[in-house]
Amino acid sequence: MSSSARTSMNSQRRFSQQENVRLLRSLIHEHELLPGERLGSEREISAQLGITRADLRIALASMEKAHEIVRRIGRGGGIVISDERLERNINTVESLPMIARRQGRVLRSKVLSAVIAPASASDTRLLRLQGFAPNQIHNIYNITRLRSIDGSPLSLETSHLPSDMFPGLLNKDLTTSFYRRFEEDYGIHPSDVDETLETIEADARDAELLEVAVGTALVRIRRIACMADGRPFERAIDVYIASRMRFAMHHSGYVRLSATANR
Repeated sequence: MSSSARTSMNSQRRFSQQENVRLLRSLIHEHELLPGERLGSEREISAQLGITRADLRIALASMEKAHEIVRRIGRGGGIVISDERLERNINTVESLPMIARRQGRVLRSKVLSAVIAPASASDTRLLRLQGFAPNQIHNIYNITRLRSIDGSPLSLETSHLPSDMFPGLLNKDLTTSFYRRFEEDYGIHPSDVDETLETIEADARDAELLEVAVGTALVRIRRIACMADGRPFERAIDVYIASRMRFAMHHSGYVRLSATANR
């Protein structure tokens, strides 16, 4: 063993797990790190705090269990600051289960209702049923799911889907990712997605299902997803508990101004 290696080992101290967690929290506070920012690699943090990587991993595991950090592998990985909120990038159509899995969380879905119903006037208009299926009876699948993360309610999702595009859908496992099922079973994937995000207050129904008080702040997303030929295949409304979600967006290059911007 080289003298430099012996010096490095001798400089590493042994603390309790609680003390190592305290050191890590102090490091985060000192650098004013925000959720989504990197704390560094295990090698970097171990050298900075002067503790063994084995002890560091134990402390990190404790903090990850408490959702204070997320350990990511691969390019751009490392120790990433986190909190109780699930972060969704609204630039993408990545499924919620995949988003949760990537952030070290477990998301589950419960089907509250799944029926075939006649298309409403708004369904017919927004899903453009007359234009793409003019000679058919216009029915839709009306599916409502409760999404929970780590055992606690996160969101309600109501989907209206043209029944002619997804034959036999109600016989499939509706607790899995819809977009994955659409692609694997029907060869349908989104080409264009329009979403509108707004804040609302929980009414009596939403409050009961999401296990929050009436008036709790929610985030509602209305979504229309279309295939490459322009045909809409999904009309959905997602309602999230605002305190459990964070929405992010990244732009590069040209950014289109709002329609209300001064000209």
